[in-house]
Amino acid sequence: MTSLKLNAKTLVIDLLLAASDRPITIRQLISAARLFDISENQMRVATTRLCNEHKIEAISRGTYRLAQQSHDWADIIVNRQQGILKTRPWQQQYIAVFSNSLGRVDRTALSSRERALKRFGFKELEQGVFIRPDNLTLTLGDIFRELVNAGVEPTVKIALIHSFDEKTQQSIPKLWDTSKFEKNYIKYNTIIEKWLAEYPHLNINDAARESFLLGRETIALLMTDPLLPEAFVDVNLRDRFIQNVIELDQTGLKIWHSLNTEVL
Repeated sequence: MTSLKLNAKTLVIDLLLAASDRPITIRQLISAARLFDISENQMRVATTRLCNEHKIEAISRGTYRLAQQSHDWADIIVNRQQGILKTRPWQQQYIAVFSNSLGRVDRTALSSRERALKRFGFKELEQGVFIRPDNLTLTLGDIFRELVNAGVEPTVKIALIHSFDEKTQQSIPKLWDTSKFEKNYIKYNTIIEKWLAEYPHLNINDAARESFLLGRETIALLMTDPLLPEAFVDVNLRDRFIQNVIELDQTGLKIWHSLNTEVL
């Protein structure tokens, strides 16, 4: 159903994310791993390594939760509907982030900065100048704070641009691969709607496994979608995709809750 590779470490993290910040025992993790043909030994090794990497922590013997450094991303994923940024009608303006003064020598800071800008849909117009349409419900101050919280240096400069010259304006839509977005909307709308219609006929283990894998793939797409305005992308397709992902997510959580393993 999905081409995403699932190994023991990613399964541990994903299960803890889906557990809504509740701790999970090693017994529950091992039980869930059987659905994905991952061995008990692999899960035990994975939890040990993740603890050593400070991505998860043991709160008692054999019981784990996400570590503090994982909480920001967990808050977005666990509160999926709240984590989806909201949009408003676009007034042909852009938000610009100027990063030239921040430098590129510190590779860790650079990576963190670029990851945060990508998370909020910014693209580089020219070196050190990142833009996105101003169609999010967040104010300029909100976006500044969110970017800093996500890893952009607090000395970054951010501005609202009312217009560009005609040549630049014509080049801006090409910064985003909008055809790829729309192909994904169509592809996953079809896959999710088909799965939602057919899952009642699956046994619970197959339904749990498939909902987990498909949800993992589509939620990742949704949480990194730049949410461009109608002038850039088919928003009706996107809105349908969002609703389908939310329904898949809610259905999957119900299935996992009903498993005897009580992983979630």
